[in-house]
Amino acid sequence: MARRAPDALKEVIRDFRRDQIIETSRRLFGERGTTEVSMDEIATQAGVARSTVYVYFANRDQLLQACVQSMYDELAEAFAIIFEDDSSATERLRAILLGVLGRVDESPAFFRLAMATQSTAGAAGSVGVGSALMMIGLDMIRLLDDIVARGIGEGLFRADLDTDRAVVLIGQQIYGVLSVRAGEPEPVPVEQAADEICQFVLRGLGD
Repeated sequence: MARRAPDALKEVIRDFRRDQIIETSRRLFGERGTTEVSMDEIATQAGVARSTVYVYFANRDQLLQACVQSMYDELAEAFAIIFEDDSSATERLRAILLGVLGRVDESPAFFRLAMATQSTAGAAGSVGVGSALMMIGLDMIRLLDDIVARGIGEGLFRADLDTDRAVVLIGQQIYGVLSVRAGEPEPVPVEQAADEICQFVLRGLGD
């Protein structure tokens, strides 16, 4: 049976409100540099009742996890598009870099907070944040593994390359760049940063 129009409209409104709460929370968490932002303030800034926030999130820990999860979902969508075509290893690496750098640039303060929260034992939301960040990391490993294998097949990387080690090294390089970029007051353009990392990787793993 087809879903009735009013039900579909209600679902759209629910999704919009949830996204609105998440977007507002991510901004406030980043601006304050702490997860200690009251649910009352989040509700006011999002333009909804306090009770509405609790309809979607039982507590602030769940809300923080949802903020990181939204970053993961955005990256996953970008990655899915990247791997739909038959692009080269270099093109795929650059596309991934543009995607992750762009996400950091959208919310650098929140990215810094998420990293700090994950590394602080017992911090509010640390378990949820860690899980969401782990999913981002696993997706990144899968994508980089494909890029390394493709690069070897194209003759771009050394044939005797230890693929697992290569994936780790590339991942460490990307993580380091993201961490530094999130703290830079005036980072270089995304395209320039992506090109610099690509050149670094190609020189290190190429023949």
